[in-house]
Amino acid sequence: MESKVSKLNVLKFACAFTAFMIGSGFASGQEIMQFFTGFGNLGIIGAVISMILFAWSGAALMARGYEIKDTKELDHPFDHWFIFKEKGNDVLYSIGKCLSVFFEYFIPFFLFLVVVIMVSGAGATFNQYFELPVQTGCLIMALFVLISVLFGLKRLIDIIGILGSLTIVFTVIIGLYALMKNPGGLENNGSAIAEIPKAADVWWISGILYVAYNVTGSVPFLTSMGATANSREEAKWGAIIGSVLLMISGIMLLIGQLAYANEVGKLEVPNLFLANLVAPVFGFVFSLILLSEIYSSAAPMLWVTCSKLAKEGSVANRIIIVTLTVVVYFGGQLPFGMLIGTIYPYMGYIGAFFLVCILIRQLLNMKVKQLSK
Repeated sequence: MESKVSKLNVLKFACAFTAFMIGSGFASGQEIMQFFTGFGNLGIIGAVISMILFAWSGAALMARGYEIKDTKELDHPFDHWFIFKEKGNDVLYSIGKCLSVFFEYFIPFFLFLVVVIMVSGAGATFNQYFELPVQTGCLIMALFVLISVLFGLKRLIDIIGILGSLTIVFTVIIGLYALMKNPGGLENNGSAIAEIPKAADVWWISGILYVAYNVTGSVPFLTSMGATANSREEAKWGAIIGSVLLMISGIMLLIGQLAYANEVGKLEVPNLFLANLVAPVFGFVFSLILLSEIYSSAAPMLWVTCSKLAKEGSVANRIIIVTLTVVVYFGGQLPFGMLIGTIYPYMGYIGAFFLVCILIRQLLNMKVKQLSK
């Protein structure tokens, strides 16, 4: 019998869910702009699709994490979703095993690319707000990340949840303020919207891709978090509420960007422009939150990649850390918007395949339960 659902735990899981999904792309406004704002009003419907898919997939992953917390069922984080028959030499079992191993190594590679994007976002933020050269901003962030990972930090001080919550609050405020200050901008932005790079050709595909790359890279985190829940319902509702909070703030930000599409469409960090509309000090505080969020997310992601390639603390591991940090620094000097528009959509297509596998596995489980009755 499952334990009683704790509303406090549900809220805690919801905040952790939103914090993990938020990165430099969301906080900067560049993700929302390319995945949703570029489609105008249809982007709002695309964001609602993302909300529904986030809630479904996040709930499935966290609930499964709770279910397997006391077992040794999984050899790899993705085994449950790809192994359709648990034992034997069945073809499906063999294919599933290969897919599971592929995703186990694909995720660290993907996280490394995200680190490159985050460092690029830091360079763009330093350049747009503090008027420092992009190279200087990238170097500052890369050095902070390097020092952290060299010390072998598996995770930084647990401030990611706080930063995520602050980002949600700030994005809702700047979106609402931009709308109230310039409501007429929603009607006279057609030409500006047409110039915004889009993550996909169709608005609903963009909504799916946005969830696909975010959730696939979060599988180990979500299943681990689900394992700490007191009940299956607690884990599910944490993900559902977190998804709603995340995408409501995204929709408010989208509306704010539509109101100032002529101004933000060509900016690398559109949210800084919107934050400065509220007040200069508001923009300054938001820039610090954005940079702190990039740092607190990028360092653990790079650690995951390096630890996968060589044992933590070994000479080989340290060489890999330094080498990859150099790659991150130079890669981060590429345009922030271009990196998001290139890497995330392609990763999204791979992630979409994983979402289909989750659906297939859930349908098979339902069939098994029906036959067992």
